[in-house]
Amino acid sequence: MYVLYGLAFLSFLLSHLFFRLKKTNWGNIFITLALFLNPLGYDIVVYGITLLTKSYWLTMSIMYMLAIVFFGLFMYFYNINPVKAFKYHAVNTHRKLTKKK
Repeated sequence: MYVLYGLAFLSFLLSHLFFRLKKTNWGNIFITLALFLNPLGYDIVVYGITLLTKSYWLTMSIMYMLAIVFFGLFMYFYNINPVKAFKYHAVNTHRKLTKKK
């Protein structure tokens, strides 16, 4: 498990280096790899909530609610209207599918 943390840290450092060198493609690859390999934060939060609640299902419910809250905050701070975004993508997808026929 510590090997994953080491690889995640190395990937974060490499992504930072490549972004500073203006090589964004490599920077994006390494940051994606680092985020995939870094389970530490999630593990600690789940473990702590499980110790508090003593229930797996309650812990998972809390985690999903946290995900919804953070996703909602993301949409709020970036001024994303989910109804308009869904409508836009649905119309464009429909247009692309009808052009192929």
